[in-house]
Amino acid sequence: MHYVFPFLPPPWPPSSSGQANRADYQCLSSRPDALKDKLIVVAYSGADPERVDEGKMNRESDQQPPRAVAFTSAMYLDVPDVAHVVLHTGLTVAVPSVHRKGILGELFAQLFLHVVPLNPEGMWVTTLAAVFSSLVLSEKVLSKTYPCPPTRQGHRLLQPLPEHLAIARAIDERHRAQLLISQDAEWDAERFVFRGSMDWDAAEVFKKDADDPKLWHRDKEATAFFGGLMRPGKGDEVLMVGFVDEERLREGIAWQRQKSRM
Repeated sequence: MHYVFPFLPPPWPPSSSGQANRADYQCLSSRPDALKDKLIVVAYSGADPERVDEGKMNRESDQQPPRAVAFTSAMYLDVPDVAHVVLHTGLTVAVPSVHRKGILGELFAQLFLHVVPLNPEGMWVTTLAAVFSSLVLSEKVLSKTYPCPPTRQGHRLLQPLPEHLAIARAIDERHRAQLLISQDAEWDAERFVFRGSMDWDAAEVFKKDADDPKLWHRDKEATAFFGGLMRPGKGDEVLMVGFVDEERLREGIAWQRQKSRM
């Protein structure tokens, strides 16, 4: 399947209905300033929307009208105790037909290809998720990840670094609303898990069934590791913190391309 990945420049136009989205969260928020700090990558199947506008449709795939099939939304977090920039990978949505086809890795590759050159010294990246495939993918493309499964190749962190702790503390104390973490959720600093993070009305739409194989990663050991950190059906989410720079980005893209050929 042919995909194109344009960045969606903010701001988006307001909804014609004038009604707030059911999921008032990150790029789905109805607030006028909701997209001011967001980085959004959209995957389209069929023709490149820009080529359609310019009348340059040549390839067979271009004969199909463009259709959005997935997007990811990221944002920068203010963490004063950390020297490098901190990026939260935020919300990712994909239609069922592209699940397990590498679309998640492609979205993140396009995101990092945009932001890493702007921060050549490297940047910290956070992922808050209960979806095993998202956690395992983040662990594989980032370095210095914590928490980290025993399947990690090379150096595995057994304890969080000071940067991990500072970022987690900032999210716990200052960024819960931005990440849709319940104010009643308990921060488990030992396991890097927000207990009951999604156990409230605003996050109900994002709850996932951990027993759904479509949400698992092919790496069964890593999937089991992250599954063991959370309580089934309690709305827990793992906070993963990792690092990416130009060298790690090249390695991650090479790994993603090799995996796509398997």
